[in-house]
Amino acid sequence: MNKRERVLAVLDKKPVDHIPASFWFHFIRPEDAVGEGCVKAHLDYYRATDVDFIKIMSDGLGYPLKVTITRADDWFKVQPLPHDDPFYTESINRCRRINEELNGECCTFYNMFSPFNVVRERDVFTPECLAGRSWDETVMAHLKENEAALIHAMNVIGEDLAYLARMVITEGHCDGIYQSVQGAEKGRMSAEEYSRIVTPGEMKIINAANEVSNHNILHMCSWAGNPNHLSYWKDYPLCVKNWGCGVEGVSMAEGKDLFEGAVLLGGMDNRRDHPLYAGTKEEIQAAVADVLRQMDGTPFLMGADCTVPPDIDFDHIRWVLEALRA
Repeated sequence: MNKRERVLAVLDKKPVDHIPASFWFHFIRPEDAVGEGCVKAHLDYYRATDVDFIKIMSDGLGYPLKVTITRADDWFKVQPLPHDDPFYTESINRCRRINEELNGECCTFYNMFSPFNVVRERDVFTPECLAGRSWDETVMAHLKENEAALIHAMNVIGEDLAYLARMVITEGHCDGIYQSVQGAEKGRMSAEEYSRIVTPGEMKIINAANEVSNHNILHMCSWAGNPNHLSYWKDYPLCVKNWGCGVEGVSMAEGKDLFEGAVLLGGMDNRRDHPLYAGTKEEIQAAVADVLRQMDGTPFLMGADCTVPPDIDFDHIRWVLEALRA
């Protein structure tokens, strides 16, 4: 089997000759996050490590919120982007160029963030609006002041990102999207609140991607190191499920039951004090063997709980692949 055949077989729940794996990180050098420099950075990393598939990063291409927020009502001012906005054209071109260079050698999945992530991570607030609070804290306060305004904004963003999801697959030639969801940290929202406020915007993207590909990935992000209510997301209709085994305290073996019927992605803790980043070859390959024992012959994609640190030693990734291909 070649790389592409192997990954697609796993996604279709078919036997493979060995488990495929990939890891990714954010490109932090400015020249690696834009234009042809970003295309080259992806390809250089792929060729240096020989991973089995690529998650195309959206670094440098964040959704542009073209509003200034002075109070909660201002979220009603968010309007759809025109389809010729550089956010779309540059994102699609990045995918197209990487896939052109790969010429079908491996599968690719484009990184997408959720509307709730977008509204909490954009520098659109006036100092008076922030009043010493973080962007996240300000958004949560605005939800209490005018929930409808923020739902409007997230629905608009969701429709825009749904369009992008279709385009990176149909025009950028990715095999699917890698949809990151956030905001289900314990203590933030109840299940009812999350399903009412956040889920509709996320489902716009997911449904759009599923219309044009059966090979989409859900990443349940524990970026802040805080456990999530994984139950809020477990029934999201994506082919592949990925979560932070370490932060969540849910092993791959347990994930087989929790996400019954899904293809699993993960197994390796991405944090700096764990083997993937800090271990010896023996420790890393022992961790790989442990995940293989947990999966007990079930096809899956090996990867990390989340993005790995950008200064990771590439040998550590090669050692994972060596263990899987032995």
